Amino acid sequence: MTLKKFTWIVVLILVAVISFTKVAPWAVKPENHTHTMEQTEEKINTVLTLSGGAAATAATLSLLPGDMCTPIAEQLSELAKYFLLILSALYLEKFLISISGYIAFSVFIPLACLVLCGVVIFGKKSWIAVAGKIALIGLVIYMIVPASVKLSDMVYQTQVSRVNETVEEYNELDIESDSEGGILDELTTLTSDTVDRVTKFLSGLLESLAVMIVTACVIPILVFVFLVLLVKMIFTSNVMTLDSGVIDLIAEKVSKKR
Repeated sequence: MTLKKFTWIVVLILVAVISFTKVAPWAVKPENHTHTMEQTEEKINTVLTLSGGAAATAATLSLLPGDMCTPIAEQLSELAKYFLLILSALYLEKFLISISGYIAFSVFIPLACLVLCGVVIFGKKSWIAVAGKIALIGLVIYMIVPASVKLSDMVYQTQVSRVNETVEEYNELDIESDSEGGILDELTTLTSDTVDRVTKFLSGLLESLAVMIVTACVIPILVFVFLVLLVKMIFTSNVMTLDSGVIDLIAEKVSKKR
């Protein structure tokens, strides 16, 4: 083995070690994902408020005599279940923000470097494209969650005012208050104004639920599917296959002076 080949191997191993011991732990730290974490936490708090509002309103309506408000209470109970699903998706997204970076820089990037070491040692020029694909997959895994959060946030910001209005409508209902004049006292009289307030809150919950499903579930799934298809295309096509002349040139330089 020549000095040049030995130098290439040392450099590649050094890159792999740095990626595993330095970059991967850095990618896990929450402070390096402050904006993404803040956006996800904001959505989680909103979902918790709306879910609790739906459950509390349903429980309050179920206390009333008669069956007049039973359909509304049942509808609110169903909405609370959907909000729980969205909450689970947001927590999964929050966990993946750090885990995806760790997987990328502790597994895929070092593996790509080891494959390139094999290119240097064995002169397998076809492995250069394989190493490039492995490294690209690692970068895709690292970017998938931030990309989906960024796109979701762009869509969410267009409808955030309506979601905030729904939260305000719930606060105005004063469900959790036991004082005189609370919503429970109003519901016992069933005035048209009270019915309108509850109906408006239910309508707002439906709109907010639709927004949350799109931003917390649909968009991340679409981003994931798109990136999976991209990776599949890379493996099944010649997108990452270097021109044979270029590969020959790289292999010649790497294996020169055996």
